[in-house]
Amino acid sequence: MVFPFTQVFAYQIKGANEFVLGAMVAGSALASIALAIPLGRLADRIGRKKILFITIPLFWLSNLMLILAPSPVFLVIAGILQGFYFIGASIAAAIERELVPPEQMGRWIGINRFFKMLLGAFLALTAGIIWDKVGPQYVFILFVGIDLLIRMPLLVSIPETLHNRFKPS
Repeated sequence: MVFPFTQVFAYQIKGANEFVLGAMVAGSALASIALAIPLGRLADRIGRKKILFITIPLFWLSNLMLILAPSPVFLVIAGILQGFYFIGASIAAAIERELVPPEQMGRWIGINRFFKMLLGAFLALTAGIIWDKVGPQYVFILFVGIDLLIRMPLLVSIPETLHNRFKPS
C-alpha cells in the first residue's frame, strides 16, 4: 500500500532530490541484503514471530520518519528502515507455508495470493484516494494503523511455527 507512494512523497512533499531518492532505495536494499540472513537465522533459532515483532515496528518507524523527516538525512534513514519490510516478508512467508500440511500447500498458496492481490489492488486505490482527498501523510499513517490494529493481533493469534513438522500422509 505504501511503497508506490514513498518516493513520490519524499520528492513532492519533502523536496528530496535524485541523490536522496537513490540513497533511500539503495539503503533499503542494502539493509535487507545485509540483515536478511542473520535475522533469518535468528528467527530459525529463537522463533519467527519474535523477529517479526521486531521488524514490523521498524517498518512503521520508517513510515513515521518519512512523514516527519526534517532533513534529507532522515529520509535516507527512513529508506534504510524500509528494508526491514522485506526481511519480515520472508519470515512471514516461512510461517505462512508452515501453517498447512504439504498436500494442501498449492491450494493454500493460490487462495492466499489471490486474496493478497485483491486486497493490494483495493488498498492501492484507497491510498490514491486518501492521497488526493485527505492528505499524502495519511497514506502512511493509515498503513501503520491497519498494521497495528489488524496484522499484529492476527500475528499474536497464530502459533509459532518454528518447530512445526507435518508428518507425511
